[in-house]
Amino acid sequence: MYKLYFAPGSAAMAPHAMLEEIGAPFELIKVDTKAGDQHSADYLKLNPHARVPTLVYDGDRVMYESTAICLFLADRHPNIPFMPKSDSKDRGLFLQWMAYLTNTLQESCMHWWHSEKFVDGDSEQAAVKCKAEQRTAEMFRFLDEQLAKSGPYLCGSTFYVCDYYAVMLARWTRAMVTPAHTTPNVNKLIRAVMQRPGYARMLKAEGIEQPV
Repeated sequence: MYKLYFAPGSAAMAPHAMLEEIGAPFELIKVDTKAGDQHSADYLKLNPHARVPTLVYDGDRVMYESTAICLFLADRHPNIPFMPKSDSKDRGLFLQWMAYLTNTLQESCMHWWHSEKFVDGDSEQAAVKCKAEQRTAEMFRFLDEQLAKSGPYLCGSTFYVCDYYAVMLARWTRAMVTPAHTTPNVNKLIRAVMQRPGYARMLKAEGIEQPV
């Protein structure tokens, strides 16, 4: 039994979709981030950074960070090829994309969504948000070019969890001037991922929509 602490549309989307696809029993526990539940004493015992997702497994073992949870679940459930095997030709590229999505693209999105965490002052925050929007659009154009060359998935012809992660981040751009789904090859990736039953069930369970 897994327990996944989540907020709708958060970085929990990718591991949640994996759990839906894996089929192992799991419990979803909603954290109302707008009400500040992530700062409660009980939750901080699980995740001292006051963020989602958090995964509880094997009774009382706890981990956080979305990418780590994704890789952990992929390791635990090799019957579903969420990531290439260590000797696969796709392995290096897969690790590259997981690192890029987390450390570069997701960070840029976070600057847009939470500029107040990076600088003080309204004008300064507006400037950070503007720059983050530009950088995020540039990164998705880059991904679009890569998909045009070697898609339909990030590692070529095979789906891996990095594609769940990319589509999750694409949703985060829905209110930006240039949403990721408006780039043609990213749009194709989104549509392909949405055909997977795990991702579709995740959207329904979280009560959210994926722009296409």
